[in-house]
Amino acid sequence: MPKVATKYALPQFIFSHFSHHVCTGALIPLLPIIRESFGLNYFQLGMLASCFSIAYGFGNIPMSVIADRFSRRFIIIFGLIGISLTGIGVGCSRTFWQMMLFFVIMGIIGASYHAPASSFISQMLPIDKRGRGIGLHSIGGSFSFLLTPAMALGVAYFFNTWRASFFVLALPPLFAGILLWLTTEETQGDVDVSSGKSKNPSKNINEVNPAGKKSQLDISWVQVLRSLGTITFISTIVLVFSAGVRSYLPLYMVDHYGVSPKWAGIVISVVAGSGVIGGPLGGALSDRFGRKQVILVSLFFVGPLLFAMIHSTYGAQLLISMILYGFTMSVRMPSVESLIADVVPVDKRTTVLGIYFFIGMETIGIMTPVICRLIDIYGLDFVFTSVAGGLCLISAIALFFSKYI
Repeated sequence: MPKVATKYALPQFIFSHFSHHVCTGALIPLLPIIRESFGLNYFQLGMLASCFSIAYGFGNIPMSVIADRFSRRFIIIFGLIGISLTGIGVGCSRTFWQMMLFFVIMGIIGASYHAPASSFISQMLPIDKRGRGIGLHSIGGSFSFLLTPAMALGVAYFFNTWRASFFVLALPPLFAGILLWLTTEETQGDVDVSSGKSKNPSKNINEVNPAGKKSQLDISWVQVLRSLGTITFISTIVLVFSAGVRSYLPLYMVDHYGVSPKWAGIVISVVAGSGVIGGPLGGALSDRFGRKQVILVSLFFVGPLLFAMIHSTYGAQLLISMILYGFTMSVRMPSVESLIADVVPVDKRTTVLGIYFFIGMETIGIMTPVICRLIDIYGLDFVFTSVAGGLCLISAIALFFSKYI
């Protein structure tokens, strides 16, 4: 068994995940207020969001390599404390360019969390319980997305400045980093993959190795690529366009439905907060039925649900479509991370997870300003409808070729 200092390691990581996104997630719900404060256009707002995403993407690879080579635990703790300090820096920014610089630094340091944390957790659990553990870990991020908009907006309006939000929301990751430093130890290898009691433990083992006999260390990089390639590629495309749209949902609520900027940021809570249920359920289902099966089902529904969301009438129909859309997206994430953990050996796992996050974040960083520029030219409705139509096409392709993915 890997050594952990306490049986409460997973709850501590759930809190750390929550704290990480509390600090890094304040920008999007505050965009309408920041726009008024600095007089920014869509392109400049997109630059704020994308500079963080691009830096986050580039930071994933060096942070993950360092974590595999030296210590996952140290990198996670360093990152939590680091984003806390950069969050305070954002709150102190007096110009648009100062704010952008701090978001770049926050992105680089923030890249130290997801890949090392998922790798750390995967080592604590047998293969047939791994999806459930990573899914439970996602609760922290989902609760953060659920609560952060209300917290950020509430603090901003209570203190009559958006800067206060960054000061206050920088405190949880600082506390989480100190807590992990005091209570956890570095993991040392995977637990026995046969130690779990899943009703169908061979399902995920066969996904890793069709023969179901070789150990993970015997798997070649060709087999790794074959197991991850197509389905991970399609999943990343869906993630990129969905994240690009989600970044502008608060502005969509203001410009399309006439919602007050004071409340528009709450829409992120509805979409991302669905992951409180979707993440753990997706991880548990992937343990039971297989990673790829769960991923394919979520890919099939994401396009139609996004289309339904942006064409819903304001009210209950819009709320339900947002919840279902967020739920579908959250089901996929722990399944993909668990699939990577199942396939990749321990000594390279964080690096491969880092590459996965790198590709996703970098593409998001590039596509976000592209999407916002298209919005400036063609308008929100046309761009959002086009993205939804493209995702519907991807959903249809994924369904048609599901046997070959």
